[in-house]
Amino acid sequence: MKQLFLLISIIVQYGVLSGQRIEHTINSAWQFSLHQHPESTGIVHLPHTWNAEDAFKGEAGYFRGKGSYHKQLLVPAEWSNRRVYIKFEGANQVAKLWMNDHFVGEHKGGYTGFSFDLTSHVSFGEINQLKVEVDNSHNADIPPLEADFNFYGGIYRDVSIISTSALHFEVQNEAAGRFMISTPTVSEQEADVAIEAVVVNETGSTKKAEVIVKLVQPNGAVLRTLKQNIKLKPGEKRPVKFETEINKPTLWSPESPALYKAELSIADKKDNSMTDAVSSTFGCRWFSIDPVNGFFLNGKHYKLIGVNRHQDYEGLGNALPKAIHQKDYRLIKEMGCNFVRIAHYPHDPEAYRLCDELGLLVWSEIPIINEITNSEAFTQNCLQMQREHISQFYNHPSVIMWGYMNEIFLRMVFTRGLTEEKKQEIILSSKRLAQQLDSLSRDLDTDRMTVMALHNNPIYNTTGIADIPDVIGWNLYFGWYDDQLHDLGAFLDQQHRLYPNRPIMISEYGPGADIRIQTDTPLPWDYSEAYQLKSHRSYYKQVMERPYMLGMAAWNFADFGSSGRQDARPFVNQKGLLNFDRSPKNVYHYYQALLLDKPFVFIANKNRELRYAVDLDSVTGLVVLDVFSNQAEVKLWVNDTLYLTSGVDNGIARFNLSLPEGQYRLKAEAGGAIHHGELQLALRSKLLHQISERPLCVNVGSHCDYTDPISDEVWVHDQAYRPGGWGYVGGQVFQRNNDKFQGTPINIKGTDNDPLFQTMREGIEQYRFDLADGLYRVTLLFVEPNSWASTVIYNLSDEEDIDDPALRVFDIKANGIKVLPNINLAQNYGSGRGVKISFEAKAKDGLVVEFNKVKGRPVLSGIQLESLMR
Repeated sequence: MKQLFLLISIIVQYGVLSGQRIEHTINSAWQFSLHQHPESTGIVHLPHTWNAEDAFKGEAGYFRGKGSYHKQLLVPAEWSNRRVYIKFEGANQVAKLWMNDHFVGEHKGGYTGFSFDLTSHVSFGEINQLKVEVDNSHNADIPPLEADFNFYGGIYRDVSIISTSALHFEVQNEAAGRFMISTPTVSEQEADVAIEAVVVNETGSTKKAEVIVKLVQPNGAVLRTLKQNIKLKPGEKRPVKFETEINKPTLWSPESPALYKAELSIADKKDNSMTDAVSSTFGCRWFSIDPVNGFFLNGKHYKLIGVNRHQDYEGLGNALPKAIHQKDYRLIKEMGCNFVRIAHYPHDPEAYRLCDELGLLVWSEIPIINEITNSEAFTQNCLQMQREHISQFYNHPSVIMWGYMNEIFLRMVFTRGLTEEKKQEIILSSKRLAQQLDSLSRDLDTDRMTVMALHNNPIYNTTGIADIPDVIGWNLYFGWYDDQLHDLGAFLDQQHRLYPNRPIMISEYGPGADIRIQTDTPLPWDYSEAYQLKSHRSYYKQVMERPYMLGMAAWNFADFGSSGRQDARPFVNQKGLLNFDRSPKNVYHYYQALLLDKPFVFIANKNRELRYAVDLDSVTGLVVLDVFSNQAEVKLWVNDTLYLTSGVDNGIARFNLSLPEGQYRLKAEAGGAIHHGELQLALRSKLLHQISERPLCVNVGSHCDYTDPISDEVWVHDQAYRPGGWGYVGGQVFQRNNDKFQGTPINIKGTDNDPLFQTMREGIEQYRFDLADGLYRVTLLFVEPNSWASTVIYNLSDEEDIDDPALRVFDIKANGIKVLPNINLAQNYGSGRGVKISFEAKAKDGLVVEFNKVKGRPVLSGIQLESLMR
């Protein structure tokens, strides 16, 4: 500790003596408490959010309110003639700061950086008391008002202390202390560079100073040094601007993300001492967008192919260390992307730095989502956000589009009972705000494009709001929320025909997928990986066939938190190409096959190594195996023997394997690239014969296999009974109110295996097993899928409609013996709760489990049969 203290002292003294800027994080050991939950008091380290856990538990919603952070801060006495600032990279969403019980300032908006001047409140050489109050309550004057993601509360990004000399570059501004670099004209022969900064004199006397700019080339060599003399009165702020040219610049691109650097410093002319220094990277590139031929960078055509990305992570919420941001963007680049939509708000500054360094083109936006508040306060907060957003990320060559609205009429379209007068008010106020934001964006940055994302509704065209930005992004979910997959192309062609001068791209697309759910017969809303692959494959083909399309951004890079979601995994939006923990789904590797240049091959079997195959005969079964590749042909070895060779279509070589039961080693080779996999094959027809070795588990009412990640049990898809086998008799697959969802899209209480319970067979009469005589354990899985059922369970009478699904009472018999009488799921367990009931039964000439209705229609979600004769 003594050595560490000495090292810190040397750093501080060196900084003071040299007059240069000192900046370091103060993330460790903050005292934290929630205002309404005093028991939550404890020591936390930043980044921190108080919603990392509660946003994923229960249905009451996560805490949105106030939290307080306290910290003791020793400010060196040596800094008494210097300026002291505190900088926040982000706190959601209203932050107030006190220093030694003096109110310092307030910042509204949860996704941009801000800084405060602490100098007048600091006791130098003493312990100072910092207090930060953060409030993530719903605020009608601050966007976002609502959205399909969590509004995590807390100081969820880094906080730093900055100490400067009294003669310094401006720190407290909308750019959070950053200076501006622009490249107004770029070609292969020459790039014009303009650098703007603000010098502040807080010495109390007139100062003559020299501002120095050192330009550093991508290879690290100094290109040029520029100097400018200025004179500042006490308290004066003086803008300085440098203009220069770079001959034959090294151009920034996704393939070669070359970065220049500008190093700025101030020298006091009195003693020629350096008083402050800052730096920033920048790039030289130019781009254009053509509504007919698409996007061009440095004169070269690119199809923008990439992902949207949210900034949260399983177990952490949005309080991510830099290492997670770095991991994410490396995964995006390794996928082969050249484009990222940073959604739906400005992300950590580290994200933009990584996009610059990795070569990822960026659409960045502020969080005005679904609806607005028609108030002056809301408008001013939106404008302030966009000013901060653009000024803080202006220098990044990766950024090509500034966004400011997403699906802004969504809430209006889906709100019933709105009068025409109210609708017109919403339309006019939304258009007025869009025009203000678009004009502001163009004033602040004449180089980039403006962009807006729309959902699939003609209102954006009929109101004219889609004519305001330079570029339109359509959030399109054909084959999921809308129509069929093949309808995408017709929609795009219609938009291009009606609005031929409007550049368009797909800003969101893709279905939800759960790696526990697998099938060879994918359907919309089954949450299978197979349907996710089918959807993305269709979209990619249709977009690539249309030269006018700028590109496409998949929704989403990874699964993310959304407390209102009730999908296969509650509280999580599962449309990601990767899981919440960043383990890739199969579709991630499919994009690698489409986008990577080097030879690539991948056996798409990692979440389905155990297959229960349909029998081809008494010995062999059929396995359909996909192999992703960017080569023309793939060779497949099974147990070291070359088995088949297949051509590649749209990134996939599909193999139909006829194999007997057993364990297999797989190897795929394409263009020199090799990938290994495994396959364990069992035949469905033999499941009953092997019941002494492992239970037979059936995912009743579903065409998908489901793997329990804890027990590793595979619940095989359902089938109709045939003599000599097993299966259901009677009933139909349950679909609530003709929803597209396969089953019921609700959070199943009491289990983590929601997909097992969400699908079911309704009106089922029997489940039959033609197996050997003996003793077995039968386990049945149930859920009452209708939320309204609990409201009528006490009104049962003989006059009630026996087919009312809210009046569901039934008996269960095993080979004629009643084992479970009068099951009433709603009354005994409540709606939406997973129920698991086991009993023993003797099989004699097989086993028949009967579901005899008393009222309504019996349901069954799963059945497990286990031999007790071991």
